[in-house]
Amino acid sequence: MNDVSKDDTIFILGDGIRFEPEKRCLINDFGTVINLPENSYRFLLLLLEGETDKQNIINQVWHEQRGSVSDSSYYGQIYMLRKSFEQIGLSSAFIKTIPRKGVKYMGSVLREKEFLSVSNSEEKTPALSLATSIGMGDALTSPLENIGYTHRKESSNSGKEWYHSRRWNVFISVLSLLAVCWISTLVIVVILFFAK
Repeated sequence: MNDVSKDDTIFILGDGIRFEPEKRCLINDFGTVINLPENSYRFLLLLLEGETDKQNIINQVWHEQRGSVSDSSYYGQIYMLRKSFEQIGLSSAFIKTIPRKGVKYMGSVLREKEFLSVSNSEEKTPALSLATSIGMGDALTSPLENIGYTHRKESSNSGKEWYHSRRWNVFISVLSLLAVCWISTLVIVVILFFAK
């Protein structure tokens, strides 16, 4: 595998989510950072570079074990990456298993270096269509501002209300589940009490 530590490319995965291979982490617009373990970092980097073959991924992620890795380790890494995606605010469906072949990243990927070279080129029309297609129409005027590297004029949560955040939705879901369990237990106790 390439020596990635020297590569300062940053991948933009959508919804303001960045994968920074040099720091081995996922970062969203709210400042949430998900640090990736070594194997998860290698696995994600391969997916974003277009690798889909299961055996090639195993050979490169677990190269020190010379590819002698169980299927459970391979699928465990897929599970961990999907969990990391959910924690940072990306859909876990972006990592799609291809039966009997491997796995593929299904979302859009933009490398920061590519983005900067496209937006700084003399041909503005292709850059505009690229930026518009990934939902960053105003990126041509200030590309770094959109990925969080300069001072932002807007608030840190980019206009999203707190009750639209993923954490709030998870909290409400857990609270609802606990309420249903508590009410179910109460109903069972009342039924058993009156049955005697």
